[in-house]
Amino acid sequence: MIVAVTAFAGLFRDMGLSTASIQKVNLTFAQTNALFWINVATGAFLTLLVAACAPFVAKFYGRAELLPVTVLLSSTFLLASLGAQHAALMQRELRFKPKAFSDISGAIVSLFTSITLAANGYGYWSLAWGTVAGVSTTTLLYFSLSSFRPGLPRRAEGVKELIGFGVNVTAFEFVNYFHRNLDNVLIGRVWGAGALGLYSRAYQLMMLPIISIRTPINAVALPVLSRLQAEPDQFRRYYRQITAVLGMLSIPLMAFLTVNAEGVIRVALGDGWSEMVPIFVLLGLTGLIQPAASLRGLVLLSLGKTKRYLIWGVLNAVAVSVGFAIGVLWGSVGVAASYAITNYLILYPSLIFAFNETPVRPSDFFAALMRPSLSAAIASGVNISAIPFVSPFGDFFSLVLAFLVFSLAFLVVFCLIPGGVRELKAYGRLAREIRRK
Repeated sequence: MIVAVTAFAGLFRDMGLSTASIQKVNLTFAQTNALFWINVATGAFLTLLVAACAPFVAKFYGRAELLPVTVLLSSTFLLASLGAQHAALMQRELRFKPKAFSDISGAIVSLFTSITLAANGYGYWSLAWGTVAGVSTTTLLYFSLSSFRPGLPRRAEGVKELIGFGVNVTAFEFVNYFHRNLDNVLIGRVWGAGALGLYSRAYQLMMLPIISIRTPINAVALPVLSRLQAEPDQFRRYYRQITAVLGMLSIPLMAFLTVNAEGVIRVALGDGWSEMVPIFVLLGLTGLIQPAASLRGLVLLSLGKTKRYLIWGVLNAVAVSVGFAIGVLWGSVGVAASYAITNYLILYPSLIFAFNETPVRPSDFFAALMRPSLSAAIASGVNISAIPFVSPFGDFFSLVLAFLVFSLAFLVVFCLIPGGVRELKAYGRLAREIRRK
């Protein structure tokens, strides 16, 4: 109940200033220090605002116990704001090891605290204190592992420009928040909890591998693209490379999950979820292009084109929302179908809009994804043909066998496409370099 409130308030916690720090080419200490104090002031304001809203939250739900828990959770805004610029600088400097250590340590402390308190009968307080403990741990580690030490609040040149950058990013997130939740609202309102449960579970299952692949790669891509903004040829080359890597990881994976949706759902969730299969298939079709398509936003951010980034967010939100409004007439399946259709219809126009006056061209997107897309399409056909032969081995082992068949077919086709062997060797060198370092 409270997370519904804090998640919305969280849209304004950072004010886009972390992204501004990462994108800025010549970031000074004075600017970082000023952004730190702006972050802290914003965090303090949100803490006071959410705490002040606690009585209204309790009254809205009719649960008096929500008041003190809301006040406690409001403190996380101030706590998190203290480490926002430290985390941004780690990402800017490509120091992902200390940042990952801080994030994972916070998650472990949160989990341990919650489990310990729950085992001792603290109920919902265990989740609240676990959240506070996790945020506190992460912030303390950001402070200790970052080289940045804030000074007294002072004005600095160029901060107004950085704030303008952050405002556009925050406005984009605000618009994005509503259209990302509109599908759930419409399904729940029109078709009820059962239909919403099937849709939300299918969406979560589809997004899990996408987020696991996209998030770390995007975290690297933004600071690197930002460094290359004055070198258009290098910028374009790096975009094509990172798009190709995303496509190589996500397209075959999503194709395999989509083709084997029935078996995947039975293995992941058990029996009784067969109605989720068509929803998962349609969302999986969207997932084929979603990770690589998300890089159009990073191109705009890294080049400082945040106004166009915001306009794109509004246009995308309108298109997807219209699709949801039409698709909901056919239930959860209709919403999933409308999401897939809308994403493919707006793909090429969105690339033209996003890449205008940048070193990147829409053809770079399609060229980078050509080999994995064609290979995944043929491997999917082979996989479908093999399903009757592997299905007698039970859900889990048939899925393993289907994966082996799909992978072998994918690699064979990929190598047969001109330039495929050379690209695979490049990935091999990259993997060895990663292991070495």
